[in-house]
Amino acid sequence: MSSSFIVGQIDWSPIVGRMRVKEGERLPSYPGDLKTALLDRAGLKDRAKAEEAYNLAREIARLTTYCDPEITYWFSRLVSLMDSQVSDREYKGEEKVVLSK
Repeated sequence: MSSSFIVGQIDWSPIVGRMRVKEGERLPSYPGDLKTALLDRAGLKDRAKAEEAYNLAREIARLTTYCDPEITYWFSRLVSLMDSQVSDREYKGEEKVVLSK
């Protein structure tokens, strides 16, 4: 993620800022339920596609470090993509679906 931690219109810094490297580990981790934190931050807690986006972010991250910062990075990109698809639909006059705050 960029140093500002803002992707689309969502500021991910409250989640990234809580990540810490635990003793004996080399990569930072989120001190709680990362999935819940990400879904809440994106305003997608009750959306089936959000669950799919989270699982896809984990699968992508599994290809490299499979750490919480990388899962957050990929989830933020997927949510941004989902939001842009909504904007495209609105532009074309299709049904409006709000995915995030």
